[in-house]
Amino acid sequence: MDNLYHALQQYFGYSSFRPLQKAIVEDILQKRDVFVLMPTGAGKSLCYQLPSMLMSGVTVVVSPLISLMQDQVDTLKQNGIKAAYLNSSLTPPEQKHIVSLLERNELSLIYVAPERLCQQTFLELLKKININFFAIDEAHCISQWGHDFRPEYRQLRLLRQHFPDKSLIALTATATPRVKNDILQELLIADANTYQASFVRKNLTYRILPKQKPFYQTLEYSKTHQGEAGIIYCQSRKKVETIAEKLQKEGIKALPYHAGLSDEIRQKNQERFTREDVDVIVATVAFGMGINKSNVRYIIHYDLPQTLEHYYQETGRAGRDGLASECIFLYSYADKFSYERFILQKQTPTEQKIAKAQLQHVIDYAQSKLCRRNLLLQYFAEETKEINCSACDNCLNPKATIDGTVLAQKMLSCVYRVHERFGPSHIAGILTGSQTQKITQYRHNLLSTYGIITDYSVQDIKMFIYELIQQGYLQQSKDQFGLLGLTKKSRAILVGKEKVFLTKPQEHITIVKEKPKTIADANINQQLFDRLRKLRKQLADEKNVPPYVVFSDASLKEMAKKLPTTKEQFAEIKGVGTHKLKLYADRFLLEITRDTLADK
Repeated sequence: MDNLYHALQQYFGYSSFRPLQKAIVEDILQKRDVFVLMPTGAGKSLCYQLPSMLMSGVTVVVSPLISLMQDQVDTLKQNGIKAAYLNSSLTPPEQKHIVSLLERNELSLIYVAPERLCQQTFLELLKKININFFAIDEAHCISQWGHDFRPEYRQLRLLRQHFPDKSLIALTATATPRVKNDILQELLIADANTYQASFVRKNLTYRILPKQKPFYQTLEYSKTHQGEAGIIYCQSRKKVETIAEKLQKEGIKALPYHAGLSDEIRQKNQERFTREDVDVIVATVAFGMGINKSNVRYIIHYDLPQTLEHYYQETGRAGRDGLASECIFLYSYADKFSYERFILQKQTPTEQKIAKAQLQHVIDYAQSKLCRRNLLLQYFAEETKEINCSACDNCLNPKATIDGTVLAQKMLSCVYRVHERFGPSHIAGILTGSQTQKITQYRHNLLSTYGIITDYSVQDIKMFIYELIQQGYLQQSKDQFGLLGLTKKSRAILVGKEKVFLTKPQEHITIVKEKPKTIADANINQQLFDRLRKLRKQLADEKNVPPYVVFSDASLKEMAKKLPTTKEQFAEIKGVGTHKLKLYADRFLLEITRDTLADK
């Protein structure tokens, strides 16, 4: 037990374990199969990295992306751990060198892709090496019911056949009960000890806001958070390019990332983001899994996420260091129809059925007036007694409603009078008295419903229309035209037999007016923290690694709060292990001491 805590402090700079870590490590040391389900930032990697330091031989880690392998290995090396990766980014001589290190038992961890692991020649190589156990990271990739299914992952069941006496450790941050069972069955570890941490990320705030001029909402937020890392997710490559370019013109350090870019440009843009040369990445869902960056302070979903699992995984990339971070979702019911058209392009009816069900979960989540955090927990089958999380828009600012019966009658009447042949924008234009060419062309300016709503904008009316669709009083065609039509429920409103309540529009919807400050932030020396960040960036550039590999923001904030002046005090900062103490103590203490002396 003493060795366990000594290694934890020596290599990772921690004096205590997070929930479940100690029990998982002990099981691995006992050579048991283990399944680990922990949210991003909860310390999954340590669960297999620490025992590998206490066992003879090498740990083989299966990882899906080159960038993820590189990131993990860079971090381990900074902690004084002998680790390497073996993938196509290495030259033949470099690969030969790594293999020789393996054969000489000079590595503690080796990271490989599932494709390489399943090659017969590599399997034969591993049989000659002293392996302690296999760790399968991002294990949700095994399941076709998961959000990132990769067929090559399903070949990993052969590990049981070739290495029956070696334990398997499967780890993932997101898995519904169905996905979890699929992983256990596919890896042939049905009897594995299972550990499931809470899906609660208490440092994340979830906000879903009506999409009103989304670029300006995004720009306003980015401007108030300059110098902080953020990811903006969009559905299409074209939108990614457009938003990144517009942000750049507004002075925001932003770059695009999507599958249409060359491998070289994608890698370069990702590297500039992780190394803090730019603040913002605008990306499709092609971006994220390989990012181990701990200090992403905000995530903005410019469009609908594909599934709630995607949403949880993508928002989980914020605040991996445990510091306060925000997750913004700009929601418009109109996005549902464009996404449904995309679903219709899927090849099989089964795929379409799964995709439609997953989309409906996202819509239900976005429209709900209940606690966002609780809704996510329920989706992942986690029970909670907490009613108000105090960390989502519904709990912090419950939405006001208005009696919208008369408004609804006007909107339904207008749809009827244009013979159900036009979409929301046209209907909203008629109701507010717009003088567009299309309205005058069809003589809709002569209708009795023309200009009868004067106290709401076109955007407000469109939001009301989508609420009526949600409540079943209107329907919209699923083709590219999105035509509005009446439903069986419409008559009850038109004849005054039912009342309708609609969400009261806000005059101007912004994401947030100023940076949220935590109690911990209030107690730190902000100027010193900013200088420590600059020093960290300088040292990281010298070593050609991302800054968070040197120290996390959480470690820097603790330094700026506690102001250590000796190596003994510096060693007590979380994240300062034996190796980092030797590498960095003098440089950081000099900066801290200079600040302390200046105050005196």
